[in-house]
Amino acid sequence: MERKFYDLNISFDKNFVQRAKKLGLSGICLVANSKENIEDYLEKIKEIKKNETNIDIITGILIDEKADKILKIAKNVRRKVELVLVAGGNYEINRIACSSDYIDILCHPDKGRQDPGIDHICCREAREHDTIIELNFRELLTATGMEKIRELNKMKEIIRLCNKTKAKFIVNSGATNIFELRGGRELCSLSFCLGASLYDSLLANSEIAEKLILKNREKLNKKIAGVENGR
Repeated sequence: MERKFYDLNISFDKNFVQRAKKLGLSGICLVANSKENIEDYLEKIKEIKKNETNIDIITGILIDEKADKILKIAKNVRRKVELVLVAGGNYEINRIACSSDYIDILCHPDKGRQDPGIDHICCREAREHDTIIELNFRELLTATGMEKIRELNKMKEIIRLCNKTKAKFIVNSGATNIFELRGGRELCSLSFCLGASLYDSLLANSEIAEKLILKNREKLNKKIAGVENGR
């Protein structure tokens, strides 16, 4: 059976949809920033979904805030969208994201750092709370010169830590324009080249991503049904 591949961190833009379909992606999360109006965002996603049947459009909010605001925002948006993502880079933020049941994906934990931004403690927390740790392809794509080598080394360490602690990981494009999008197997090849097994690399961007989405949708549907029934 052919695998379904997902990219769960793409900037919100309806123009990404056709490009993602050409690349063979089965589902994409068009992410909005938590500072934006969430209701407007959800309406726009609903309009896009009306015209798209060959690709799964997933709703997601990226929380890019100071550490003391993250959990409050995550609890609020958890009831509205299918994925909750956190912009990492600060160790305190990385640790919070890994240890919260309200957060699905910690994005680019190594951003702006000389180290991977996480350690075995973060990874153990991520495993226990089912938080996925992201390798952001755009961080590598936009790096130049020796920065690219440093990015690769940081990502390699993230994979090593995830392998050791059995924490889940995913490679997302982090695309902000259509030329930064990548196909599913291209995304998987990055984690494979950095030390993950071929099986784990394929699993990360296919079955693991799909199971996360289906699980969260089921929870959202139960909450909506509960509201409709007056519970």
